[in-house]
Amino acid sequence: MKRFLSAALLAVLLSTQVMAFTFEQVPVEDLFAPEVIERERVSDWAIEEFEKAESLGLVPFLTDQPAFTGSITREQFAELIVNLVEKVLGRQLDTAPEDTFTDSTNTAVLKACEAGIINGVGEGLFDPKDITNREQIATMIYRAAQYLAEQTGKDLTPNAGSIEVFADKAGISGWAAEGVGKLAANDIMKGTSATTASPKEACTVEQSVLLIYRVYQKI
Repeated sequence: MKRFLSAALLAVLLSTQVMAFTFEQVPVEDLFAPEVIERERVSDWAIEEFEKAESLGLVPFLTDQPAFTGSITREQFAELIVNLVEKVLGRQLDTAPEDTFTDSTNTAVLKACEAGIINGVGEGLFDPKDITNREQIATMIYRAAQYLAEQTGKDLTPNAGSIEVFADKAGISGWAAEGVGKLAANDIMKGTSATTASPKEACTVEQSVLLIYRVYQKI
């Protein structure tokens, strides 16, 4: 994947002085350094759907851009889900007040909050850098699906959901049960196996992109 330019090259390309571009030679080894290649690598099993999502504009540049195979944070997933909703609706979402959270003024976080897609973790905090997990992501996706249904009139999760099929259902938080069940029943977010939801397991960036893509397909 060659989707992103390195920060060094981007800085060079954007540097201007008196309306004239200035260029600086950047060593090839810096552009193709192992850490840059690793950050942009996508797992073989995810490439086909990932590239389709990318072509649709569903893979924005994320804050603290992680490796696609790395775990996604709450803030980064908020950016993914807001980008999806705005792509579908063709408009920008309204933004919650900047003082909604004491630890984040990220525009996507505030938009997702205003739309009812995300909540904080209590005491005015959002905890943006915390690694999110499968049940949190399922809940955010389900709320986004409900929001889109209100805006478009199209039900994206028509099948009744249930967590009874999962052997580890006791580990699913009460507030996440509906979202996990609904997404599983509607082929958006299955379990990690036929009988396990693994609700507290972290989710990678590439897995998150594929989930976003599947929601888009429903629309």
